[in-house]
Amino acid sequence: MSQHSNRREFLAQVGVAAAGAVVLPSFAFGGQGEPASRVVMARDAKLIGGEVGEHAELLRKLLDASVQKLTGAPDAAAAWRKWFTPKDRVGIKVNTLGFSTQPAVVDAIVAGLRQADVPAENIVIWDRFDAELARGGYKLNKSTTGVRCYGTDSERVGSGYQERVETSGQIGSCFSRILAEQVDAIISVPVLKDHNLAGVSLSMKNFFGAIHNPNKYHGTNCDPYISDVVAHPFIARKWRLTVLDATRGQYQGGPGRNPDAIWPYGALVVSTDFVAVDAVGADIVEAKRKAVGLPPLADDKRPTTHIATAAQRKMGVADLGRIERIEV
Repeated sequence: MSQHSNRREFLAQVGVAAAGAVVLPSFAFGGQGEPASRVVMARDAKLIGGEVGEHAELLRKLLDASVQKLTGAPDAAAAWRKWFTPKDRVGIKVNTLGFSTQPAVVDAIVAGLRQADVPAENIVIWDRFDAELARGGYKLNKSTTGVRCYGTDSERVGSGYQERVETSGQIGSCFSRILAEQVDAIISVPVLKDHNLAGVSLSMKNFFGAIHNPNKYHGTNCDPYISDVVAHPFIARKWRLTVLDATRGQYQGGPGRNPDAIWPYGALVVSTDFVAVDAVGADIVEAKRKAVGLPPLADDKRPTTHIATAAQRKMGVADLGRIERIEV
């Protein structure tokens, strides 16, 4: 069976359908010996200095350049329109557990969506809890005007999840109503950091923040549970883009915040292949750990096996030799 057939089978299993002219995430596999996925590494030395929020305009330029590279569009607005339409309700899933996604990175994404004429009211920035969003520097907005921002458990703990238990692989969970009912398209915006069990907490692990019982699925380095969660149609049908916030990274002590292990990397990692983003992100963390004299994650009994599992399931590419890293 060909790799392209495997891709079609995977998409059929999770119920991904065509969506008009919108280009859905690519799980494309290249020919033998050719790069199979494209990941844009948008870096600028200026991002390393000062606070990330001071570089809002630079972040917007870097992100626009990244989406143009990925799509080949003539300008940024055309690139964003490849993935998003004015009718889309877009959920931006950030990670505010401990070491958080930078709000300035999310602001750059919102600016891109607005170039595609997505109404501000159709955009929601979300995570599990209001309190964590606020601690991460996000301004909550639960009104019906402007870009909204709130947690699944916005009213009280457990209030924002569907009552029905959904199954996917080995997981059985209630999903966030934001994800299941309020958005048609999602962008995962994780932060570059390690994880005390899964090895890293990147784009796929980010969606443990979309289920009511993630504590149940941390055994065996969270594998295969991470792949099971993101294979559910609530996620697989809607996931359009991943923007890994690598402006700052954490190489030890995650997912909580460990100030002694945070370093300025100064980059955004952008792709439609979330497995490739996670493979590249894990490689960055491993390189930093080596540079400071720490052992590889596998030797620390927290291998990133969930990334390999996702690749084995044809959800994306994990082989670094088959990922084309494009620098802007």
